[in-house]
Amino acid sequence: MATALVEGLTFTTSDPVIVDDALLGGFADVLGSRSDSFGLPLVFSVTTILAHLAMDSGAVPRDGLVHTAESLRVTRQPRLGDRLTGELVVEEIRHRAGATQLQVRSTILADDSDAPIAVTVSTLAFRTPDD
Repeated sequence: MATALVEGLTFTTSDPVIVDDALLGGFADVLGSRSDSFGLPLVFSVTTILAHLAMDSGAVPRDGLVHTAESLRVTRQPRLGDRLTGELVVEEIRHRAGATQLQVRSTILADDSDAPIAVTVSTLAFRTPDD
């Protein structure tokens, strides 16, 4: 049974993304760089996990989902040794013209930080399923 899509619906990562040499090396291979600072890919790896949790729940469809807007605020770059976790919250739902539009906030935390190291706010849209 699918999870009902309601404002306040929350998804959290069950396991941390550990920033280690292997993870950084994988990004270096893909990006063709040997930098030890891959802040954006690391943040987006956590937000991708959160998005998959929402899709796996059935609350958000896997097909026909359109990303219409996104903002990102990084207050600290992820560092080697960080254990990154995340939380995605559905903040607003609007239905109009046969479409559902969501605003979701993803907060990324490192285990040594009380404040988020990054926050994304995304607007997603999909065709409203027939009832």
